[in-house]
Amino acid sequence: MNLHKNVMITLDDVSFLMVTPGRDKERIKGVYKSIRLQYPSNEIVIIYDNNIIQEINLNDINLKEVSTTERVYVSKGYNIALKECTKKCFVFIHDDTFIAPLFLENLIPYISETQFCNFTTVEPPLFGNTSIPQRPIKDFGRDIDTFVLEEFNKFAQEHINTLDESTMNSPFGGFFMSGMVSSILSVGGFDEDFQPYFYEDSDLMIRLHLSGFRFIHVLDSLVYHMGSLTSRGTKESDLSQKTTHKIFINKWKIEFEYFKNYTMLQDIPYIKKPIKIICNNCSEHIEEYLNMFSEESSIEIIVDGLNLNQQELGYLQSLSYILQSINDPGVYQVGSLQITYK
Repeated sequence: MNLHKNVMITLDDVSFLMVTPGRDKERIKGVYKSIRLQYPSNEIVIIYDNNIIQEINLNDINLKEVSTTERVYVSKGYNIALKECTKKCFVFIHDDTFIAPLFLENLIPYISETQFCNFTTVEPPLFGNTSIPQRPIKDFGRDIDTFVLEEFNKFAQEHINTLDESTMNSPFGGFFMSGMVSSILSVGGFDEDFQPYFYEDSDLMIRLHLSGFRFIHVLDSLVYHMGSLTSRGTKESDLSQKTTHKIFINKWKIEFEYFKNYTMLQDIPYIKKPIKIICNNCSEHIEEYLNMFSEESSIEIIVDGLNLNQQELGYLQSLSYILQSINDPGVYQVGSLQITYK
């Protein structure tokens, strides 16, 4: 296991970064207090999304509150936070995230210039009841009125005592992550084209991975994530996901799961090739979807919608890997797909 342990980082080197619409003042104060109980002087940067009121505005010289007059959402909001922070390391938190004891002490030994760290999120059973080491399922409350920090802290210690190892390999980062500010900014931070939200984290992970950065999951660094902000399953969420999924496919010409499985997990190189897809007898839905992968190219693929099966759809979703073995001009047949390399 490649851990890249770095003993040069101290507690004072870390800044907590939060992006919030600022709708729940008491919950934001609760998150702030949970940090201050352990780390009374660490920098905390709060970006208010389309909110000109500094919600908690406490007398704390190490709290930086930044108001915005437009929707910044996740990608632009965290980019602002990264530029506003003055420390060399960051931790992304949400405004419904509460840290367990020894959160930073267990996390920072594994941060380095080439390695980012994920931390463990304990969540209530919002979308499933199956616990995994990276995400134990346990309900400690869905709002600040029902949440008892002491009960979560007790659980965290008991959970840590059951762990056989403190870390595990992690190919995918996401928002519950930490690392060096200079490292994430070296790839440009988040791509702000991913508006309003979804897929900005997948895009960031691809760019970090292709630039040589890696991730480790620190199992004994825990937070409780209430899930109060989740919008999954709403009309707004569905529309946002459709919008940013199109942006992602247009940019990378691949579904993220294939990049994760082939390049992140198996070290198979990702080589982006332009491909023109010609749809015959395809439904409007399938043609609209495949057009996101298509662009002008000397490589043309004819798709017969009447014969297209799930396996061949998978080929089309991972063409960057399928076409690596084709180097000479000619006509090739892959199932019902006809590939012409001019």
